[in-house]
Amino acid sequence: MKKYFILLLVTYGLLLANDALDAKTIIDEVSSRHNADYEFETQRMTLIDKKGNEESRGLRRYSRKDKNNLFKYLLVFDKPKGIKGVALLTWQNKDKDDDQWMYLPALSKVKRIAKGGNKNYFMGTDYAFEDLVSENKNKFRYEKQADKTIDGNDCYVINVYPNTKQMRKASGYKYRALYIRKDIFFTVQIDYFSKRGKYIKQQKLLELEKIKGQMYRAKISVMDNLKEKHKTKIIIIKRKLSKKSVPAKFFKQRYIKSGRHIK
Repeated sequence: MKKYFILLLVTYGLLLANDALDAKTIIDEVSSRHNADYEFETQRMTLIDKKGNEESRGLRRYSRKDKNNLFKYLLVFDKPKGIKGVALLTWQNKDKDDDQWMYLPALSKVKRIAKGGNKNYFMGTDYAFEDLVSENKNKFRYEKQADKTIDGNDCYVINVYPNTKQMRKASGYKYRALYIRKDIFFTVQIDYFSKRGKYIKQQKLLELEKIKGQMYRAKISVMDNLKEKHKTKIIIIKRKLSKKSVPAKFFKQRYIKSGRHIK
């Protein structure tokens, strides 16, 4: 009986400590558990319009941390034929906006995404260019809200605001709300709010699986554009976390311009 009482006290103490976490600590824990230095995915993307019509695409996603602890990302479309070879290259920057370039095979040209262009939607999807850049914690301000239950799971709710006047001007959002499961510190839902504070989009991360240690990934992601009545669904077909699967040369402009990224 005494041991049981002690166990209850310890458990209660851990719960109190967990609930006392501030926004920055929660975000840091999310990064610590789920960031991977190297990651490769093959994905099946489905665009769904308001009438239920579907358009299927195949793509690859690469990410790699460099020697400066900054990330680089590459998205490459493989299907359908009309967009095969289209690529988006993103370089994370520490103290300024991330750099993004888009490659269009028809033009054989790498085009930089203008600073004001990150509000635009990417390739007919429900992802804006700014949704595809890194979550550099120095660039955002985090505010903890009242906890909520999402799909039966207790979640922290963290509002994320652009941290500088320049970022506030460049962003299409006033803020985002992250719903982070308390048990595994994984973000399972993101709500997006327009400049005027109107709820316009929701992203759900579904069918979670443990990859290794405390690291989780979602097998399915659904971005629901409430304003446009359009959805983008992504299913992960294959995933690797090895350094070999994301060679450093993949993240150079000249590699993409040469067309060597096209399968």
